Amino acid sequence: MTPMAPRRRRAALLALMASIVSGACGGVAPSGSGPATPAEEASIAAPTPLQSLTTQLSGAAAALRGALEPEGFRLELVNRAFRTSEPPELSAAPRAVFQVDVGDPNAGYVTVYEFPEAASAATAGAALGRHLGSGFGQTNYALDAQFAVAQEGGTVIFTWWSRERSDDPARTERAFNLVSSVGQPIPVAR
Repeated sequence: MTPMAPRRRRAALLALMASIVSGACGGVAPSGSGPATPAEEASIAAPTPLQSLTTQLSGAAAALRGALEPEGFRLELVNRAFRTSEPPELSAAPRAVFQVDVGDPNAGYVTVYEFPEAASAATAGAALGRHLGSGFGQTNYALDAQFAVAQEGGTVIFTWWSRERSDDPARTERAFNLVSSVGQPIPVAR
């Protein structure tokens, strides 16, 4: 046996472990995709969409609409399973998923997570920022992806965009910047 064999086995084992962990966490939407296809939705354990918005989620949605509507953008509630790459701290959090009308069915998604109070939202938002800054957290996004994470009261607002994958980069970037202006920004270190 050559000296490289143990390294190859270790690399294969690490790859296997990563796929098991990813599966155990419920999976994530495919790289750079927006919403999951019906076949993907069946294999992704996404949380049940809320039938109606809570007071906190409604407040975050109102703040987002306040930033977007004066610039001619609409924010619509998405009423189907949708999951972004997220750390365990957010996997069970109630959430609402919205889409900004950027002229691209696979772009403009905004996920708003709800927490019992501002302190737990801040902790979860920081975990999301660290996750997105990690190599593992970035694997589901385009290489040029830009992320925005912010806290608005007891909620965490997350969106992202990619110039490479955008049908209308100027419009999508403008919407991203407007969404990014809502709440207290949480850094995403890359």
